[in-house]
Amino acid sequence: MTQSLITRINSYYDNLSKSDQAISNYLIENMDSAARLSIQEFAKNTKVSTATISRFAKKIGFDSFQDLKLAIHSTEKFKSDNFFSELSPEDSYKDILAKNFTSNISSLNATLQLIESETLEKVMNILLSAKTCGFFGLGGSNAVALIAYHKFLRMPLQTVYHQDFHYQQMLASKLTEKDCAFVISHTGKNKDTLKIVDILKNNHVPVIAITSFANSALVKKSDLALISIAEEISFRPEAVASTVSQISLLDAIFLMYGMKAQDTIEDTLENIREVISQTRLN
Repeated sequence: MTQSLITRINSYYDNLSKSDQAISNYLIENMDSAARLSIQEFAKNTKVSTATISRFAKKIGFDSFQDLKLAIHSTEKFKSDNFFSELSPEDSYKDILAKNFTSNISSLNATLQLIESETLEKVMNILLSAKTCGFFGLGGSNAVALIAYHKFLRMPLQTVYHQDFHYQQMLASKLTEKDCAFVISHTGKNKDTLKIVDILKNNHVPVIAITSFANSALVKKSDLALISIAEEISFRPEAVASTVSQISLLDAIFLMYGMKAQDTIEDTLENIREVISQTRLN
């Protein structure tokens, strides 16, 4: 873990109990000193039991309190070494470019550390056995869904996508348990997105969620979830920043699928290259 520990906590925060939120608040506000506390001291300072501290660590994705402490140590080091900081009016254009790139790299590294190999295996098992794959998302997430759809058009797998919410509902209603769907939502609590998920689940379609909030309604309704981490900076909200991680996740899944299906995709790729080449000037 690096700077992303705070972002990870924030991704769970809304769905945590009041005692767990109190632990989160204490940890975020006292990151520098928290790494040096024993579990007993941590419990005393947050007015909860040591068992509650242990459960909290597991709720936000760590195997134990000790693993959480290691992540806090990493965060401390990252804060002292990292060039990244908020934008300021005195920044040069090159400074803004560098800070934006550093923020994106931080988000990508945090997302990478959060994704388990076992989850990727399960995603690929679903995808490789699917007849058709749908890509669904609204607002900014719709752009991510479109990019994924555009990539997967190069694969022999049948894919569906539409920009309009009502068309997405119709597409969702046509999918079955033999298909699958990626549903993208930064918060995981958009009402219309959840309506689409309900349609998919009524048809027993395997749903893979891509979101920044691990305890969101979307994750709870889905079969699998890939959590994308993002840091918010001036003039760029977290929802916009999360698209970098989400696009990278889907790009990696596209590459995984291509490697697994490479014996069957050559003809498809050749046909697409031939068609596209006709649209270009000599």
